[in-house]
Amino acid sequence: MSYYDTPTKVLHKGMALTVVVQVGLSLFMQHPKPNVVRDPLALQLFDAHEWVGIAATLIVLAHVTYSLMCSGHASWRTLLPWLTSDGRSQLGKELGQVSSWFSKGLPHPDASHALASTIHGFGLLAVLMQGFTGVCIFLGMAEDGTVTEGVHDVMELHEGIGMFIIAYLLLHVAAAIWHQKQGHDVISRIK
Repeated sequence: MSYYDTPTKVLHKGMALTVVVQVGLSLFMQHPKPNVVRDPLALQLFDAHEWVGIAATLIVLAHVTYSLMCSGHASWRTLLPWLTSDGRSQLGKELGQVSSWFSKGLPHPDASHALASTIHGFGLLAVLMQGFTGVCIFLGMAEDGTVTEGVHDVMELHEGIGMFIIAYLLLHVAAAIWHQKQGHDVISRIK
């Protein structure tokens, strides 16, 4: 039997694809601004960012819903271990071993499951928050780019979360490569 079930794998791939596309689009798009002549291509990229963002939000909502219903390796108890006393205890033990990673290498994910799951859970929560702020912007921005002060604040939060997600993606891929080089074969679990 596979480590992750099929729905988890499909949702993970959907999130990965839409989030990577979103990051790429965000590097080249321009959001509309009042009384500013806009580059048509940059605006088309912004429109694509909006629609791919809606798709990403729906996928992450499906993932969260599935995590609440399932009992496997993608359940909310697994992804958010800090919400239970046993999970917090295990997470504390695993965090105490972080300093040994650079001398002994990464522990196998099964031996450090609470920490690995916490990292995945934070990624899921970040994408969920990014989707929520994106929807708020989508609903609150006029066609010409006019926004209220509140929507502007949400845009700032959206941008900050976006920076976190870019860092998360880079570190997530680097950790997967590091695990693979140590023979842990984490990639076959999710593909």
